[in-house]
Amino acid sequence: MMRIVRLILLLVVLSPCAVNGQTGMHINRVFGGKYISDPSVTEVMMSGDQRFLRSHDLNTLATFRGASATYAPILQPLVLADGAQAIGRNVRYKDGKLQYAFFMLPAIEKDGNKINRYLYYLNVDTGKNPSVMMIYFDGELSRTEAESLIKSLSK
Repeated sequence: MMRIVRLILLLVVLSPCAVNGQTGMHINRVFGGKYISDPSVTEVMMSGDQRFLRSHDLNTLATFRGASATYAPILQPLVLADGAQAIGRNVRYKDGKLQYAFFMLPAIEKDGNKINRYLYYLNVDTGKNPSVMMIYFDGELSRTEAESLIKSLSK
């Protein structure tokens, strides 16, 4: 029952996300409920007039988390492809695998406002439950504000 509720909520918020800053990005291939049948996967997409978004000066927030062994090989090339266009980056590798990435993507114009876009990736492939996490968000927040937001979301 909970899966059905999640899928319905995902479909409700999915359509507005398609017209936001994520359009044309490689990471879009993992969103939209494609992996929702996997119990290790958590996917959240938010846009529109929501309290959390307003309080952080965001227009869009999309997160994906799943088992590292399964999803790191899928996410890493997509994140790196989108990160290739970044105007700011902080990237770390371990044993040839992407462990951490924070990309500031080129801003876009929307309704006369400058919308900053960010992409975050973290692969924790050790420990009891190895997982990989990817977060995309856009809005009028600065890079410093974006880094603070990532710290609070990745806990």
